[in-house]
Amino acid sequence: MSLIPSIIAASALTLVGVGAAISTGQKKVTVLIVTGQNNHDWVRSTPIIKDLLDETGRFDVSVSTTPTQDAPDDAWNDWSPKFEKYDVVLSDYNGKMWPEPVKKDFISYVSGGGHVVLVHAANNAFGGWSEFEDMAGLLWRGADKGDRLYLDEKEELVRQPKGEGPGGGHGAGHSYPIVTRDEQNPIFKDLPKVWMHVSDELYHAQRGPAKDVHILATAFSSKESGGTGVHEPMVWWIPYGKGKIITLVPGHLGTNDKYPTTYDCVGFRTVLQRSVEWVATDKVTIPKPKNFPTEDKTSVVPEAAK
Repeated sequence: MSLIPSIIAASALTLVGVGAAISTGQKKVTVLIVTGQNNHDWVRSTPIIKDLLDETGRFDVSVSTTPTQDAPDDAWNDWSPKFEKYDVVLSDYNGKMWPEPVKKDFISYVSGGGHVVLVHAANNAFGGWSEFEDMAGLLWRGADKGDRLYLDEKEELVRQPKGEGPGGGHGAGHSYPIVTRDEQNPIFKDLPKVWMHVSDELYHAQRGPAKDVHILATAFSSKESGGTGVHEPMVWWIPYGKGKIITLVPGHLGTNDKYPTTYDCVGFRTVLQRSVEWVATDKVTIPKPKNFPTEDKTSVVPEAAK
């Protein structure tokens, strides 16, 4: 498998699933994106995510932006997203702990049957908030903060206990193959077993309660790139009460990142769109684009089409 893949020239005509939901008359899935703070470029990533969802015709998307880190208490007291109004809450947030009333509402939303998507650094957030850590299962935490899950050289699941081995991190950004581990899940069912993702951070040794974790996809974290030498979870979901949470750890977007970024990858875009639909409905109607990446070639949307 080539470690330096070529890029498939993408056509604006093959963008993912445009108009698919509208043409079939499906009721749109309502989505609330929560954003406003992050150690990544949320000012760019949040509008991109909204556009990605909007272009399918499958979603009705709103955005809730938190106050700034140093905003006065009054501003935080006035921030009260109505989670219960939405089928899905997508977090593009990694910052100050939410106020207690918001945390309480969020727990009630998920345990009562709500659906959550965590993208990249959103799983880094809220250290010490035990309910959130149960929902995410695996998070960017030190080795002393919980168990770790990975697949060994035989591709068998290993649970590494708290305190053993490395804590959360990543090596140098690079292009890497993503491997489906649950071919029956609708998100991945008709996708290639292995496909090349564009240059991105490859999170490793995520830690946490790791309860009821259903791993959908992994990537090999090579020691040459500064990784762990094992297959690390990339996409997983967890039930929480009557609700469920899906985490996508690809999705890095730094302030100085230039085209093509993670969000230009046809594979990542497709998995993100499908994950939002699946977590809410248990089904996927968004089609696989014709220009989906292959085992040894990445695929990006054309810069001019964005």
